[in-house]
Amino acid sequence: MTANKRVFGEGVSAGLIGGTAIAVWFGIIDAIQGHFFATPILLGTSLASLVLKGVVPSAAGAFLGYTVFHFALLIIIGYCFSLVVNTAERVPSAFIGFGMLFVAFEVGWIGWTMVLAQGFGQLTWLQVFLANLIASISMGLYMWRQHPTLPSRVTQEMAGVTE
Repeated sequence: MTANKRVFGEGVSAGLIGGTAIAVWFGIIDAIQGHFFATPILLGTSLASLVLKGVVPSAAGAFLGYTVFHFALLIIIGYCFSLVVNTAERVPSAFIGFGMLFVAFEVGWIGWTMVLAQGFGQLTWLQVFLANLIASISMGLYMWRQHPTLPSRVTQEMAGVTE
């Protein structure tokens, strides 16, 4: 398998895993609250208001639109993650920089969610943070299984041990 195909395949797989993890998380929350699919419908309606200029989609349209958007976005994120991990196979320090960027992104995302929370009803920054954490762990475990020697190589790089 060529390097580009590997990066693409791992990225799509990681994105689907992360997207599914988030969907299951919010599915559980919605089920506990007794409002099945409330979160994707809410987010789909909000997304549609930006894209469709005031046209309110049906619940099914909002759900489907958001689901497509959600998985497409997670596949792009998964591809970027796969690209970093595969680059880190050659240059382990790339993963260290990615880790710092990831933390900065998560802090920014929590802040952005807190700003938008007033328009999203029951959706809280903590739920979004936990969803991101669950997806990140799921995607990370998948990538770890694909690249089992990378964690030790990154640790060696951080310790200054040369091969």
